[in-house]
Amino acid sequence: MNHSLRRKVLVISVLTIVVVLLIYGFLPKTQTVDIVSVTRGPLQITIEEEGRTRLKERFTVSAPTAGYMRRINVKVGDPVKKGQIVAVLEPLQSQSLDPRSRATAQAAVSSAEATLNAAIERERMAKADAGYIEQRLERLRALYAKGSISKDQFDQIASEAQKVRALQNSAAAEVNVAKSELERAKITLQNFTAVKRNSKNDAVSVSAPLSGAVFRVYRESEGAVNIGEPLVDIGDVKNLEVRVEVLSSDAVKIKKGTPVLFKRWGRDEPLTGIVRLVEPAGFTKISSLGVEEQRVLIIVDITSPSQKWNILGDGFRMEAHFIIWEEKNILQVPTSALFRSGTGWAVFVAEKGKARKRIVEVGQRNGLAAEILSGLKEKEKVVAYPEDSISDGTKIQARK
Repeated sequence: MNHSLRRKVLVISVLTIVVVLLIYGFLPKTQTVDIVSVTRGPLQITIEEEGRTRLKERFTVSAPTAGYMRRINVKVGDPVKKGQIVAVLEPLQSQSLDPRSRATAQAAVSSAEATLNAAIERERMAKADAGYIEQRLERLRALYAKGSISKDQFDQIASEAQKVRALQNSAAAEVNVAKSELERAKITLQNFTAVKRNSKNDAVSVSAPLSGAVFRVYRESEGAVNIGEPLVDIGDVKNLEVRVEVLSSDAVKIKKGTPVLFKRWGRDEPLTGIVRLVEPAGFTKISSLGVEEQRVLIIVDITSPSQKWNILGDGFRMEAHFIIWEEKNILQVPTSALFRSGTGWAVFVAEKGKARKRIVEVGQRNGLAAEILSGLKEKEKVVAYPEDSISDGTKIQARK
């Protein structure tokens, strides 16, 4: 009797253990997940491309007349002042006074005079624009001091003023170059009307049309040169712009005045810029993967103070971030928390140790965060990188 009872107790115990194990095996497991918060803050949508700096104005100093050039002493990188002699040409044997050559020289003088007049007119307009923007800047500076306008409004007009000043400087440089070209054209005409040029005193000095630095010396050694032959390239490294080749599908989202951030240019602090020109014509380019792409050239002016980027030169690389949308106080969630639900978006909200599926309406988004228009509240917790094993009601715990 006792043996039979003990056997029954043993069987019941074994069955109980088996049932408990089965129940435990079918119980839902607690999933360990990454938890992130719904926050408010600034959000930017950007288009990122690689850019290169280049001189706004690169001037090629050419031989105003045929002659024997003495050795050029300036080197690449040397600073030069406006009017500084960069090359000296000694006259060759007197040139024949054929009517065709004389007519060509006279036409060159007329063309140079027209170019100079156009440059003077552009400089006059640039001065007028600069005067207007300076007056406007002073008025807004007073309003900003009183708190009548925001800092963003004041910074925008200050950036515009800096751009107008740069255009004025560029226009003034164009006038100087045009004057220099006119002088050379007149010298050429004199060569064709001269009867005798055998004296060393008749040597022609070729001077720099503007202050800057030497970027290229076409030939250092002395020797004969032809009229119009390039001698040196001169430019001002303080007057740089950035050229960026953007996919045509992205270029339609960028317009004149679009703000730009330049990163990875050599220092941690980004530089600011503003789009000056979106070229109207695109071009085909082969990518590094061998794929044909349609790209558009965009020119950007650097608006950060020049003392922050005075170490840059011509052809320096940087990353351009075009800010096509930006807001300061946006309800947002990391994009890693979003997943598709039908044709819309959803998240798993962490509520009392369980994941609860919730449909959300998404607005603007970039690679890191997405704007939430409805479905979530600030400071709510959601699951990041939800796995397929998680569904509505799954028990979860935060990963430590």
